[in-house]
Amino acid sequence: MEVLVLNGSPKGEKSNTFRITRAFLEGLEESRNCNVHIVNISEKNIEHCRGCFACWTKTPGKCVIKDDMRELMERYVTSDVVIWSFPLYYFGMPSKIKAFLDRMLPTNLPYMDINKDGTSGHPSRYDLSNQRYILISTCGFYSTKNNYDALFKQFEILFGDRLSKIICPEGELFHVPQLEGKILEYLSYAKKAGGEFGNNAAISGDTRNKLGQLLYPPDVFVEMADASWDISGKSPEEKPQKDKSYNFMKQMAAIYNRESYVKDVLLEIYFTDIDRIYQLCLGKEKCTVSTENFVTYTTRIETTFELWRKISEGKVNGAEALMKKQYKVLGDFSTMLKMDDYFGTKRQISQKKFRENKTNMALILFQWIVLWVVLPIDKVWGGVAGIIVCSSIPVLSYKFKLTIYDKMSIPLICVLSLLALLGVSPTIVICLSYMLFGIMWLLSCWRRIPLTAYYSSNDYNGEGAFRNPLFLKTNRILTAGWGVLYLIIAIYTYFLMGSVLSSYTGIINSIAPAVMGIFTKWFAGWYPAKVARG
Repeated sequence: MEVLVLNGSPKGEKSNTFRITRAFLEGLEESRNCNVHIVNISEKNIEHCRGCFACWTKTPGKCVIKDDMRELMERYVTSDVVIWSFPLYYFGMPSKIKAFLDRMLPTNLPYMDINKDGTSGHPSRYDLSNQRYILISTCGFYSTKNNYDALFKQFEILFGDRLSKIICPEGELFHVPQLEGKILEYLSYAKKAGGEFGNNAAISGDTRNKLGQLLYPPDVFVEMADASWDISGKSPEEKPQKDKSYNFMKQMAAIYNRESYVKDVLLEIYFTDIDRIYQLCLGKEKCTVSTENFVTYTTRIETTFELWRKISEGKVNGAEALMKKQYKVLGDFSTMLKMDDYFGTKRQISQKKFRENKTNMALILFQWIVLWVVLPIDKVWGGVAGIIVCSSIPVLSYKFKLTIYDKMSIPLICVLSLLALLGVSPTIVICLSYMLFGIMWLLSCWRRIPLTAYYSSNDYNGEGAFRNPLFLKTNRILTAGWGVLYLIIAIYTYFLMGSVLSSYTGIINSIAPAVMGIFTKWFAGWYPAKVARG
């Protein structure tokens, strides 16, 4: 399949529209063998049509102007698919690609056809009846109505039912780094559209509907768009804000996810380099920005404006910057743990997958606890119970995501259970089990992701938490603490099993982990907050 891409944006391949075209081409090339030729119209020498009609009279089918159009026209008429990619410019196409279209006159014959509906037109000089066309376009409005009407009509007259359209209102949001999650989701639909077109020469209704959905509601989009133009109001008399931080904060407020609301939060941000303070009130319906009349904050962030902007754009890892004490967080640190929920969109797609299949620490604990509780009472029943529990864990993988430590525990407990059934002393088996369990925790501290992180990540953005060095360090400390605890338990269990309380070993040994659990919950909140305060 010969595919010609006419990139009509003056911005070339940096165009917002061209990002959608790239995604469409990815899907198209994956679905079938294509020879894709991309033409950046802005880089070509294309003069305006002179209206001399020499291409109809003196040099039939050839323009007398000597520029790049002759080569482009030859490629156009030999293509199976032509993709028109450009942003909306004043209710039409950018001027240079309009010049390209005007210069296509030689591809038509001079005489007229009278159509059945009474209209007339010039027939094509070439047989292009099997050629297909895609119009891909973005604009800075939230609606196609009254904005694309003229352009749509022109393309429908030119190409009729051989035309497919991908139109993305609010396309200006594609240059906002903070919205990358929404953008990537949209691009995934564009890629799917390319695959469908490659397989069926058409885009399904479901995919068309998804591509036609707005990235943000109209009121939110208008607020973000207005803020991006350094304006403080819609009246020409109103003076723009000189400080870009204000417009930045307005945009931040505009992308607030009200579905994340649990309670009112007062987030105060102090930009130390420009000496400006803003308060964001995260309410049930929206987020508002205040520059005066401040009230007591829930959480305060002290940072330079440049750093905060780079963090929000994904150029700087916020957790790493916090670890390096490049900014401070005062007050309730839990607000920081929900910043992705409040304002983030970058991990939206991955989070959807994450919610479908979570890890569960009960899976690993249940295997060991059954052995520790039942084995001191009866070694046979303890061994049988251990094997039964381990055999049931893989069955639960349909509902929970098994970690490497869930899987490692299965053969370890099976071996310990067999030792008990073969008559090995319960004291030795139980002490060995605590020792192995503790060693497993400690060894995980030398891996990139410590054991506890696999389970506590459920409360901190899923696998996205693994990119947070403060989260990993907190869990590394806790994992080491738990590992040492179980090694200590292994030692005193040896003496406990030799006493009159041996049958209650499992129950007695649950006291220390219960206390450690309380400490873990406290430390998980205290330590990050301590680091954040600087």
